[in-house]
Amino acid sequence: MARSMVEVTAVPRDELRDFVGLWLASKIDAGVPLEVATRFANDGRLELALGRPDVYAHVARIDGRPVGYVVTTENPFGLQPEPEIAIELLFVDPGSRRHGVARALLSAVTSLAERAGSEVVVSNVPTQSREAHRFFARLGFSSVLVRRVVGTTQLRRRLAPQGSVVNATVDQLIRRRRSLRSIASRAS
Repeated sequence: MARSMVEVTAVPRDELRDFVGLWLASKIDAGVPLEVATRFANDGRLELALGRPDVYAHVARIDGRPVGYVVTTENPFGLQPEPEIAIELLFVDPGSRRHGVARALLSAVTSLAERAGSEVVVSNVPTQSREAHRFFARLGFSSVLVRRVVGTTQLRRRLAPQGSVVNATVDQLIRRRRSLRSIASRAS
């Protein structure tokens, strides 16, 4: 039986239905509850993000059925003198994997990069996704940097001055525990 052709098209800004359906499938595949993903898709943030002039989305279809997507941005860090194309999101429906869908989507990304004058394509790959790391490595992507992420509340707490009341109280509590342990170990 002949393999069906994968067709990749840019997502028109006014026709996001197929893309949103695939995006919801990708979130569910990643373990996000359907209600949470649906709420995010319906609140307009996804449409707003895709409406930015530096964001490009493509959908792959097999026999007219949407099976995957890729979202890219230009100059993700905005400070590089040369244009860069960054793959922000790449998803292929689990039932359509190993049929050339991701390669077809990356071919569209390569064409986009060439038109933009970009000599590099950057991919943001989740650290826990071994399959994605292997896929990109087989295509020649190499690890250049590690992006570290921290919640703003946690960072604020870590940046608090050492002499703050909270830190002083915690330090006093730790000293008291150590003192009590020392006394208890000598008594036994």
